[in-house]
Amino acid sequence: MQDMIQFRGISVEHVRMAIREPDWTKPVFEGKIKVCKQLQDGRAIRVIYYKDGFRDTRDFMVVTAYYTDKC
Repeated sequence: MQDMIQFRGISVEHVRMAIREPDWTKPVFEGKIKVCKQLQDGRAIRVIYYKDGFRDTRDFMVVTAYYTDKC
């Protein structure tokens, strides 16, 4: 998934920042979590992910990530 995120021009560091320090969090369908982080350049990044319970508790499976105008 990291390759696809980079292929789409999305910064992996922005994805990590959104998951670690979100401006807002919203639970969504089947245990997935939607977060948004306002970035310094005026854009916002939204990430939908879920915690991977079969591995380390710090591991996340990103479903999608995309930039928007604001959170």
